[in-house]
Amino acid sequence: MERPEMTLQLTIDCADPQRLVPFWLEALRYIPDPPPEGHATWRDYWEAIGVPEDELGEDAGELPESIVDPKGVGPRVWFQRVPEPKTAKN
Repeated sequence: MERPEMTLQLTIDCADPQRLVPFWLEALRYIPDPPPEGHATWRDYWEAIGVPEDELGEDAGELPESIVDPKGVGPRVWFQRVPEPKTAKN
């Protein structure tokens, strides 16, 4: 019996994904996660599938917010913008 494929994503809450993405691209030797075929940016894709503007924020999806292992081995990492500042240790 064939096992179903499993994918894994690590989500990191942060105030400014654009400050973290370049560091982690280099540290993990990952690449920016390209938008789906036919879309110039992730924002274009999200708008095309009907995500409301108020859920996107002003610059969401214009620059890379997620990174992937070019070898397809490691997990996808998404740097999710959150409005609240960190108030305690994890």
